[in-house]
Amino acid sequence: MFGQLGHYAVPIHYPSLVPRIQRPALYGPLRLFVQTQAIANQRCDPLFGLAGGEFDVFYYYLHDKKGWTDGRFIPYPGTVNHRRPPTTACTTGPSYLQQQDRAMDILDDRKTLNLAKISSINRQINSSMNLPELLTVILETAREILHTVGASLLLSDMLTGDLIFNVVLGDHKEEIKGEKVPRGVGIVGIVAESGRPLIVNNAQNDPRVFKGIDSKSSFTTRNIICVPMTVQERNLGVLEAVNSIGREAFDELDVELLSYVAGQAAIAITNRRLVDELTSRVKELSALYDISQTVSFSRTEGDLLDTIIATLPRSLGVDRASLLLYEGTKKVMVLHAAHGLPEDVRPGMETPIENSISGHVFLTGDPLLVVDREGEMSFIKADRCRSYRTPSFISVPVRNESGVIGVISVTDKTDCSIFNAFDLRVMSTIANHVTEAVRNIQYQKNKEAQRRFAQELDIAAEIQRKILPEIPPVFGNHRIAAFNRPAKEVGGDFFDFFNFGSNKYGLVVGDVSGKGIPAALFMGSARNVIRAEARISTQPEPLLVHSNRYVFDDSEYGMFVTAFYMLIDSHNRVLTYGSAGHNDQILIKSSDRQAVRLNASGRALGLSADSAYEERVFMYETGDLLLLFTDGVLDYLGEGDIDRGEERLIEIALRYFDDNPSVIIGYFRELLSNNAVDNYFIDDFTILSVKF
Repeated sequence: MFGQLGHYAVPIHYPSLVPRIQRPALYGPLRLFVQTQAIANQRCDPLFGLAGGEFDVFYYYLHDKKGWTDGRFIPYPGTVNHRRPPTTACTTGPSYLQQQDRAMDILDDRKTLNLAKISSINRQINSSMNLPELLTVILETAREILHTVGASLLLSDMLTGDLIFNVVLGDHKEEIKGEKVPRGVGIVGIVAESGRPLIVNNAQNDPRVFKGIDSKSSFTTRNIICVPMTVQERNLGVLEAVNSIGREAFDELDVELLSYVAGQAAIAITNRRLVDELTSRVKELSALYDISQTVSFSRTEGDLLDTIIATLPRSLGVDRASLLLYEGTKKVMVLHAAHGLPEDVRPGMETPIENSISGHVFLTGDPLLVVDREGEMSFIKADRCRSYRTPSFISVPVRNESGVIGVISVTDKTDCSIFNAFDLRVMSTIANHVTEAVRNIQYQKNKEAQRRFAQELDIAAEIQRKILPEIPPVFGNHRIAAFNRPAKEVGGDFFDFFNFGSNKYGLVVGDVSGKGIPAALFMGSARNVIRAEARISTQPEPLLVHSNRYVFDDSEYGMFVTAFYMLIDSHNRVLTYGSAGHNDQILIKSSDRQAVRLNASGRALGLSADSAYEERVFMYETGDLLLLFTDGVLDYLGEGDIDRGEERLIEIALRYFDDNPSVIIGYFRELLSNNAVDNYFIDDFTILSVKF
């Protein structure tokens, strides 16, 4: 830094300085920290210069009123190194130095992200500060971090989508605050509509820039950065900063910083709106306390509705109250609960939709606050014969997800006064309570039904597990192991083992289209068909042909089964196999540890009544390893990539090639037990392993 005393540069004789590099660090082209000691009142010269990057950099030393300090580098724009800067740079030191210090501060802030300032926003969001004050603090922090002339926070009008200047900092802020930018217009409109940040570094020549605000405030916008304020994918408005200080353009780091601040502003706005809404409802909720308490202890729908209607007279000070629900089969309103009605009016009575007040509210879905029944509801004829003490009443609809399901009405205030807007609001809230209470009761019913269903599903899963056979661990000199795990409680994968005697046995793996209960039911049927056919023919071709016909007859809703059947002759070391649209199976040879893919042509079982199936033969050797599996194995191992899944399966098989097949199966059982099934387990998982 230039040496200075008061407002003028003090000469420093650089041969007397002792420079020492303290720590190098990357900063733009290069940053060096230099410590020095010097003697005052000597000549001012640059020590040395560095060229390249954003600046040519000259190094000087500062002497203030208190003594000599550590040196700092001052970037001096230029193209020549190792020469002293212009005389004006030394003689007008304070102004130049202030500009350069400011530039360095900007760079430092942008690199360090000014965590203290950002963290202060987080603390103040949870404070008791009111929303306008909090938003002003957030906006000031944004402007300070980005170093801009002005900054604004614009909120979206929920009805029109226009953007309104809510908080403005900088020149002419009073003229700009409250101004509207039409929906989709200007940079702020584009950002609000697209939900993506935008930088405009040449605002005067960009046709997208809305010039209306500049013309009203006599402000000139040079560059703009604008980011959306969103919470849970809902846009609340935008945050913008204009006219960067000390640099010509905004960049992506500015976007990152301003986006974070905008996110905090969105959270603050949402939180404060919620607080204001809750505060405004305190009185209303106090009036509903009795109803809430009684609803909490209601267990049946009839008990609930009776309790609510019985509570209304005390809560609202009325003599009459009723609740009617719509009966869709008869298309009438049915009285479910009442208080203060004549004795001849009992629950269960029906009221026509046409020409009745309850029917009118049901059809329109609009609440009614009536001051004078005769004057305002003269078009309703049916209710005129009933006797009321006062002409005023309230009727509000009761809704659920599908629409209006009923109507609550109150009339005859105890003090004979007229119902007002507050009464209507309380009644509307009570209707919401009824809706929630009915929903809760229905939820309890559904929960109980789900509990029973889950219990039955557990039983079904246990039955399915018992349906799958216990594979013998040894057949002659062959060692066998198997594992099945459905994606849900029950699944559509299956395997089976057939002992044909005379050193022969059969293995089959199958995969029913779909998952869950439908697949499980169809799986049981398909497995039984294959088992029955295996008793008649052990050869793959006739077994699959006959099985397909029966499966096709039983197939509904387009369900089908892929299957791979293999007959193993342990005496002659022969594998005879066929495939019904199943994925390739794998045999790893002991001689060279190479994987052989076993496949044969044939359509899935159940797709057509007449299908042909190819039968193939393979001679195995002692020590070979056979893997039979469904595509869910490859899907899981490859995380959706079948080819990658096959590669992983072969890698695992080679890793455990010399072990008992039960070791490989144990690996898969542990893998599925330990991993996050919800993230990766998307299909039933079935695998058999045979070591010859």
